[in-house]
Amino acid sequence: MTSSLPTLQNLIRRDAESYKDDFAVQYEYLKSKITLFFVSPSSELNDEISELIMFVSHCLKCYPIYHEEFPKMLEDLIRKHNSILPSELRLVICKSLIILRNRDLYQPVQLMKLFFELLGCPDKILREMLKLHIITDIRNINLKNSNNKMNRAIQAFIHTMLFKASPVAAKIAIQIMIELYKKHVWNDAKTVNIIADGCLSTNNKIMVAALSFFLSNDPKNNEDDGNSSEEENKKEKSKKISTMVRAAGITKKAKNKMKKLERARLILRKEVKKKRAPEGSFLAIHLLNDAQTFSEKLYKELGRLNDKFEIKLMVMQLIARVVGIHQLFLFNFYPYLQKYLSHSQVHCTKILAAAAQASHALCPPDVIEPLLKHIANTFISDHQTNEVMAVGINSVREICFRCPLAMEKDLLQDLAQYKKHTDKGVSMAARSLISLFRTINRTMLTKVDQGKPGENWVEDGPSNYGASKALEAIPGIEFLNSSSDEEGEEEEGEETAEPGEKRKRLSSTSSNNAKKRRRTASENNGVARKRQRTNSSSRGRRNSTSRGRTLSETSITSSKIKRTAQEWMTEKILTDEDYQRIEEKRLAWLMQGKQPAKRKTTGFSRTS
Repeated sequence: MTSSLPTLQNLIRRDAESYKDDFAVQYEYLKSKITLFFVSPSSELNDEISELIMFVSHCLKCYPIYHEEFPKMLEDLIRKHNSILPSELRLVICKSLIILRNRDLYQPVQLMKLFFELLGCPDKILREMLKLHIITDIRNINLKNSNNKMNRAIQAFIHTMLFKASPVAAKIAIQIMIELYKKHVWNDAKTVNIIADGCLSTNNKIMVAALSFFLSNDPKNNEDDGNSSEEENKKEKSKKISTMVRAAGITKKAKNKMKKLERARLILRKEVKKKRAPEGSFLAIHLLNDAQTFSEKLYKELGRLNDKFEIKLMVMQLIARVVGIHQLFLFNFYPYLQKYLSHSQVHCTKILAAAAQASHALCPPDVIEPLLKHIANTFISDHQTNEVMAVGINSVREICFRCPLAMEKDLLQDLAQYKKHTDKGVSMAARSLISLFRTINRTMLTKVDQGKPGENWVEDGPSNYGASKALEAIPGIEFLNSSSDEEGEEEEGEETAEPGEKRKRLSSTSSNNAKKRRRTASENNGVARKRQRTNSSSRGRRNSTSRGRTLSETSITSSKIKRTAQEWMTEKILTDEDYQRIEEKRLAWLMQGKQPAKRKTTGFSRTS
């Protein structure tokens, strides 16, 4: 009978009503074979049952009478007798259920729950097939519009599996949720918090899978598809900045050209670092419901983990990342890191990076100050190697960048002395620390290290702990006002210059080169004397007008600037173009810098 199953399947597709009785015979024959299999299983019955199951699953759509009975029979068969069935028969049953699901003859939520239960089956091929089907099916369901009802039901079932199912099934369930998050199918807060619960699992495999998800920083997988416009805007800004650099380099003289370009390159590097995403910025960490409780539970897990230090290190890195991003208070974590900070530790660089990530501006300086001193005493000393010293100074710089109030003046001045070290890595690390405090608080440095007085360093140091500064205006709005004033001055200059230019053109056309050659020396001397008299009179008029302006008109100009700033803040709405102009003017101002005032020469000028 089974030899004619493909022919019968083809006939049923063409005329289902004519072969209804033949299908019923095959269906009853399948049921009898299944009962016979449990009495005396054999390989011949396996092949025959597999062919009959695939035949019925392909032809079931034509006969609505069996739509409820057949899927339920297969579900009971694989759920109750999973351990007895051979691997080939399990694969056939799962494939037939997938066929029924694709033809809307089986509920997707019910099939998902069944497949999640089968993930604990000791069959690697079956697990890979079920995992692939679950991911593709959920992705296809949410392709056009997200089915929130089905998603919530499956997510709740996975959450219960993490603590009740077998470790293998729970690990695969976590992997499925991570894959769906990376494919932007389930990138909501509930998915992230379910994976976060996996970090607290007693099974190390589940814990490692969840920790790796939060610690990964792959921009290709983690960034959303909608960020392409932001990348294009960044490219446009970089092009504008590069054109500004080239223009600034061309307009200067040959001697100052290289200095100008080097200064522009340094400023561009700083701007790129500011715009670059901070280390550890991962969208999943921002979606945690209660980050403080989550970090405290992870800190308790550190006392339980005694088998592998690598897992403990991953937990420390995740705690540091969560504390730094959410700016949490976990004061016992810093002395715990200090316990593992030594130059003999194999993973000392990772622990130092975790210490830097856990530091933030809201953390009290008294908590981080012992950590800084421990790093300085352990890593930064003359009996250590140059690599260890460079790593220690760079770690201190990163911690001070996030929490500058933790640094003491004496310690900073001691570390600044390494700028003259023979090793280039140590000296560069010390110089970077000095340049950081030039921008943060230059008063903590010695006068030699404070830099030139003409450079654009911040004079005021950081405010006290817990103090906040309210902004009176948008930062950089003065550049927008200055640009508008410059445009107005240029227009006025062009208007006044037009008649002069016309006169020059007329005089140039009317004058003759021959007349210029026939000028005598006496005429030239007379013209020169007239020019000197006119210049001296014009200088006197300028001095008189400038003295009057300094007394009366300076207050008027300052009030005008304040008035225009208030107008920008209260009456006008800044557009994206205005913000771009502010950024361009700010970068141009930084590239020019404050030039030191030239010395005034005293004495009499020689006159002929």
